[in-house]
Amino acid sequence: MNNRGNINQLFPAVLALVLVGVLLGAGLLILSSFQTAAGGTGSIAGNATGSVITAMATLASTWLPIIVVVIAAGIVLAILLGAFGGKQK
Repeated sequence: MNNRGNINQLFPAVLALVLVGVLLGAGLLILSSFQTAAGGTGSIAGNATGSVITAMATLASTWLPIIVVVIAAGIVLAILLGAFGGKQK
């Protein structure tokens, strides 16, 4: 059986991307609440939590769009390979 160009193989990648996005959002929300409970930006714990929030937000805004573009390109390539590639007689 030829599995080249099978869209069903991309489902785990898309599911993982959605899961990472949801977990990043929930993590940022929880860290924001923790920063407020720790005394805001005036305390050491609040400043450390703020640094973690900044790092996670940078990760989410920098790498997630790149990963989305790579997955979208993979979907397009899978469709093209399924439609035109691998048809040997």
